[in-house]
Amino acid sequence: MIRRIFFFDIDNTLLDHRTLTIPASALEAIAGLKRSGHTVVVATGRSYGHARPFVEQVEPDYLITQNGARILHGDREVLSVPLHLPSLVSLFDWIAAQGIPYGSNLGDIGYISAADPCVVVPMDSVDMPYQTDDPAYLRQPTHQAWLFFDEARDAELFPAIRARYPEFELVRWHRTGVDIMPRSVNKWTGCQWVLKQTGFTAAQAVAFGDGLNDLQMLQGVGIGIAMDNGHPELKAVADRIAPALHLDGIAVMLEQLTRSSTLHPTTGD
Repeated sequence: MIRRIFFFDIDNTLLDHRTLTIPASALEAIAGLKRSGHTVVVATGRSYGHARPFVEQVEPDYLITQNGARILHGDREVLSVPLHLPSLVSLFDWIAAQGIPYGSNLGDIGYISAADPCVVVPMDSVDMPYQTDDPAYLRQPTHQAWLFFDEARDAELFPAIRARYPEFELVRWHRTGVDIMPRSVNKWTGCQWVLKQTGFTAAQAVAFGDGLNDLQMLQGVGIGIAMDNGHPELKAVADRIAPALHLDGIAVMLEQLTRSSTLHPTTGD
């Protein structure tokens, strides 16, 4: 049997936001992968503290957090790429002058500059607690920050921000929520780091995702699988489409791959 490595996003891929649970079928299917000798990795936009309850259920070999900016092996941090603080403060000042709220991921909780609806709705959608009193990002390494504006302004603001702050990358994760990441850091760069540590090739990798922050990951691996409940742009580049999360999409797709001998080929990749 040729062993493979599997990368799984959390939100709306493993985690059903309607129930805030991972379907039992997905957990059993992933446990089956591990019993068969495959390697399992979680790759999420969440911080470790925010992802921990679900990571503990999956028990992955590696955990890629905050879109590739921080990676853990067990509880041990093995890669850290924080945002450049002076540039982040400058960006926040510039964006605030335009009346746009911002925030930062502090680990177990988020800091937000204002509890406006355009901020609260996306934060609540991923069950992220937040506070407005302490901008703790000024005192600790920050791997992920947020801007909050409607997607209708992307064509105007994305180029302007990238031109002023080329050290950052942006990716939209909600209709009013945008991630700020270090330039040239994303889930796929995190996957590549893990591939190097584990000895797998990209061709031996399989990835499941649903959002725009999964785009490079699904394009980079040997088999990129988008959930049917995922973003249309991601589904357009995926090698395969899994049934929606709430229709046991993870388990169904893994069963299809196994049945078609994709996971157990008789010859090499």
